[in-house]
Amino acid sequence: MSLLAGRGLAKTYGGVTVLRDVDFAVRREEVHALLGENGAGKSTLIKILTGAVVPDRGEMRLDGNRLPFGRALELRQAGIAVVYQEFTLIPDLSAAENVFLGREQGRLWLDRRAMRQTSARLFAELGVDIDVDVPVRALSVAQQQMVEIARALACDARVVIFDEPTASLPTTDVEHLLAVIRRLRDRGLGVVYTSHRLEEVLSLADTITVLRDGRLVTSRPVAGVTRAEVIRWMVGRDISEEFPSRGGASIGQVVFEARKLVMAPRVKHVSFALRRGEILAMAGLVGAGRTATALGVVGALRPLQRIEGQLLLDGTPVWFRSPADALNAGVAYVTEDRKRRGIFPELSARANITAARLPRLTRLGWLSPRRERTHAERAAQECRVRAASLEQSVATLSGGNQQKVLLARYLLDPPRVLILDEPTRGVDVGARAEIYSLIDGLSRKGLAILLISSDLTEVLGMADRIVVMRQGRTAGELARGDATPERIIELATFES
Repeated sequence: MSLLAGRGLAKTYGGVTVLRDVDFAVRREEVHALLGENGAGKSTLIKILTGAVVPDRGEMRLDGNRLPFGRALELRQAGIAVVYQEFTLIPDLSAAENVFLGREQGRLWLDRRAMRQTSARLFAELGVDIDVDVPVRALSVAQQQMVEIARALACDARVVIFDEPTASLPTTDVEHLLAVIRRLRDRGLGVVYTSHRLEEVLSLADTITVLRDGRLVTSRPVAGVTRAEVIRWMVGRDISEEFPSRGGASIGQVVFEARKLVMAPRVKHVSFALRRGEILAMAGLVGAGRTATALGVVGALRPLQRIEGQLLLDGTPVWFRSPADALNAGVAYVTEDRKRRGIFPELSARANITAARLPRLTRLGWLSPRRERTHAERAAQECRVRAASLEQSVATLSGGNQQKVLLARYLLDPPRVLILDEPTRGVDVGARAEIYSLIDGLSRKGLAILLISSDLTEVLGMADRIVVMRQGRTAGELARGDATPERIIELATFES
C-alpha cells in the first residue's frame, strides 16, 4: 500500500497545462525519484504534494486518508516535509533555533535546553558533527543542508521530499547525503527525490517516475533501467552521444596563460596555459580555489585583494581592473551563480542578452532598439534559446534557457577566451546536451575555453586537458587520454 499517493492531479496556468492527470505514489522504505526536464511538471507536482499549490482536480491521500489541498501547515503536521535546493534557514539564528523554527518548544518561555538536546540527537542520527549553538551562516553548505533535514525530522516526518539536494555539493558531501537518505529509507520513511544527476539517481532510487510536458511517461522500479532509457523517456528522443566527440579538434598556440598566480587567501599558487580551440577543464573539490582563480583573472576581486604572478594574453602581460576590462580585451567570464550574479530577473531575455554590449548598439549616445533586437535574436538563435518571445522576462525561462541566455550575452561579440564556471549546474539533461554541443562548436571556431566543473562526468566528457586544483594550488595536469575519475580525485584530495 502506498504511503503518500496523488491521483489524477492536474494544473493549468493561464491556459497552459503544466500537469495533466498525473498519478504519483511513494511507499514506506522507498526512495522514489521524480525525473523530467525543466518544465516537465516536477516542481508543480512537488508544490501540490506540500500544499503550496492547489490543483485543478485530483486527490491526495496519506495512509489511505484523504488530505486537503493548499494547506501547507496541515500537510507538514501530517508528516510531509520538503528540503528545497534553496535553503529556508535564518542565517543569524543558531542551528537548534533553525531546526525548531515555527515549532518552538516551551509554553510561557522557550525551552532552549530541550531544543538543543533534541537537535543534537537528530544531528547524531544523521551522522554529522554540528554545534547546535553556532549560527547557520557559519556552517558549510553541506552542514546547512543537514540542518534542513533535521528540521524535517523534528516534526516527525513520514515523507521527505528532496528537491535537487546535491546541486551545490562537492562529491564527498554528496556521498554522505546519499548515505543519510538511505538511512531515512531504512527507518521506514518514504523519500521523494529529484535530481538532474542520473548516475546518482540510478544508484540511490528504488523506483523512478518520469514526467514530460506535464504528462506521466513511466513509473517503474529502477532495477534494469539504463541511463540511455531514462534520457529517452525524459526528452522524447535518443541522446546516444551526450558529449560531442572531440576528434579532429584543431588546437593552436597558447592564447591565455597564468603563471604562479597568488591571490590570498584562496589562491596560493596556480599556473595553467590555455590554447586556441581548446577546452581546458579545471577540476577540484569545492573550496579548492577554482572560482576564486577565475574571478581574480578577470579582475572581479580587485581592489579587494593583492594579486601576484603573471597573466599573459598572446604572450603579453595583462592585468584586468574589472570584468568589463577583461571583456573588452576578449576574455569573458560566465558566473556559476546565474540566479544571483548572472541574469537580471526583472528584465526581458533580450535585455539580458545585450546587457554587456550596449555601447556598440548605440548611435550618438542613443540605444537603437532595432539593432538591439536584431543582435539579440541572432545571438539567441546561435545559442538555441527557446522562448515564446525574447521580450518575456528571463525569470520565466527554464534553467537551461537562462544559461543559454548568459552564453548568448557573451557571444554577441565573441571573445577570444571564454571562462565557463559550472555551466550546466541545475540544467536538465536535454539542455545539457545542447550546451555541450554549443561549447564544442565554439571551440572549433577557435575560442579558447576554460571549463570549471564539479561534475567529473562532464569534465571527462568535454575536456582536451584537465588541470586539477587542491587547496588553492595547481595539483596536477592530465591529458584527455590519461584522465580517470580516480586519478582526478586522487590529485584533488591527496598530497603528492
